[in-house]
Amino acid sequence: MIFTFLTVCFFLQSFTPEVIEHAQAGAAAQQAGHYDIAIKEFRKVVELQPNSASGHANLGDACFQNGEYEAAIPELEEALRLNPKLMGTHQMLGVALLVEGNATAALPHLEQTHTPELLGLAYLETGKLGSAIMALHAALERQPNDPDLLYYFGRATALAADKTQRQLSTLYPKWAGAKDAERKLRRDVVTLQGELAKTPNDPELLYDFHEAAALESRKAFDQILERNAGSARAHQVMAERDVEDQRFGDAKREYAEALRLKPYTSGVHLAFGNVLASQGDWTAAITQFQLEAQMRPQDAAALYRLGSALLREGQARQAAAAFAQVDKLRPNTPEVLLALGNASMAASDFIDAKQSWQKLLTIDQESELAAQAHMGLSTLFRSAGRAAEADSELAAYQKLTTQGKH
Repeated sequence: MIFTFLTVCFFLQSFTPEVIEHAQAGAAAQQAGHYDIAIKEFRKVVELQPNSASGHANLGDACFQNGEYEAAIPELEEALRLNPKLMGTHQMLGVALLVEGNATAALPHLEQTHTPELLGLAYLETGKLGSAIMALHAALERQPNDPDLLYYFGRATALAADKTQRQLSTLYPKWAGAKDAERKLRRDVVTLQGELAKTPNDPELLYDFHEAAALESRKAFDQILERNAGSARAHQVMAERDVEDQRFGDAKREYAEALRLKPYTSGVHLAFGNVLASQGDWTAAITQFQLEAQMRPQDAAALYRLGSALLREGQARQAAAAFAQVDKLRPNTPEVLLALGNASMAASDFIDAKQSWQKLLTIDQESELAAQAHMGLSTLFRSAGRAAEADSELAAYQKLTTQGKH
């Protein structure tokens, strides 16, 4: 409300009577919760005054409040292009991008707002686990029983524990482990994260951090189960534990209940779909992947999983469309280009298949992915009667696969 009030004052000082009239009508409608009317009024403002940062900010705000995140994003971006100092707009844009599944784009906006709960989630989704732990720990100090914060903190610490375990095993495969348990227990995960940032390859620090992070993860998830036993997050935690123990029938029931209680929790449809796919129920899995992709249309992981499932089930054209969306979100990613080429080939879109595989080979010439792209091109050229080019691609494939055996 404060943000809208300040914007209206700016309108009154700077704009024509017609613009002011629409701005005031939009503000009044937004304060009354009539967001459709507010959107129409603020849209008229930016049509009459296209260089108004506050006009675009208010239009984006109204779209955001109406749940139209995809429409809000370009308006908020334009507001910040015109005036990068609108901190409230940075936060709103960051949240909208997070909701849509694009944490990478959200992060720089959220980093300007210093909101630990939002920053923690953005860091978690972008794989910045150390920063996620620090931010979520700070958020939990203010809201210690919030089930969402506990879940994200539990997930961040669990992933960090796994990562440091792998790092320790890779760097020091014969290392026997720390012996001073009392020293380890005196250092909490936040302190250890700070020390690890300074000396990331110290074996004792890696071990201590792994133990502390694993302990904090279990404590966070246990707290959800103890204090929020009937919540969607509690059922999600139970489902994840069932998956770890390979109790897939129980996991499916828990995910279904989590979604019944809270259908729009990010990541749950995707996780449920993965369980269904692991059990061979691809039709149901595709439905879950589609729901996740609809809810988070900029989530590359959900779209990639959807494309893979569709391709497996022979829905090549739909798979190619999903992979094309992933390619826009994560351009020049070899795995995505290979998948897009495979789906396009299966859909008989030979030009798109050729372009995808050739683009992959400009980025990656030596991996297994490159070998598969050469084989795909060989098959494509052979089917088109271009024998010399097919033979050349086959030779490149054989060279890479032979090298990989030595």
